[in-house]
Amino acid sequence: MDYLSQVPLTMATTKAGLTNGTTTTYTTANTVQYSIKGKAYSKTAVTNGATPTTDATTGAAYNGVTANNGCVFVFGFDSSGAIKVSQGGIQALDVSGNFIVSPQFPAIPDTVCPFGYLVFKGASNLSGTWTFGSSNLSSVTGATYTFVDIQTLPDRPQVS
Repeated sequence: MDYLSQVPLTMATTKAGLTNGTTTTYTTANTVQYSIKGKAYSKTAVTNGATPTTDATTGAAYNGVTANNGCVFVFGFDSSGAIKVSQGGIQALDVSGNFIVSPQFPAIPDTVCPFGYLVFKGASNLSGTWTFGSSNLSSVTGATYTFVDIQTLPDRPQVS
């Protein structure tokens, strides 16, 4: 086998236990072992970690999500263990609260290892605009939050 031609992996090797913290924060229940381009890193469990206010992919503020829309947010760590989150495109929901067109994952910087994602849905009774990083990650009327742990980024988000 030609070991030099093997692509170095970027992946999490442990389940993070990603969930909401209090207010705008996130929590991981477990220490996350991960690699970026084959180099190993570790991040201890996080309780009520601050969420970023700028997208790791674009460097811009996150786009707000309004009623009858949804979006996916990918959580990852860089080599220093800093949290990075990238936002996918906003997609419309039907009258039952399901995506009409499933959201796609955003491009992830190659310096970030994804370990989980959040599928956010804003129902018809969502008041105003929900914005990642400044809006609460739980207990918002009209909002549904689905946190998913991953080892590598799947081909598409699981939204149902």
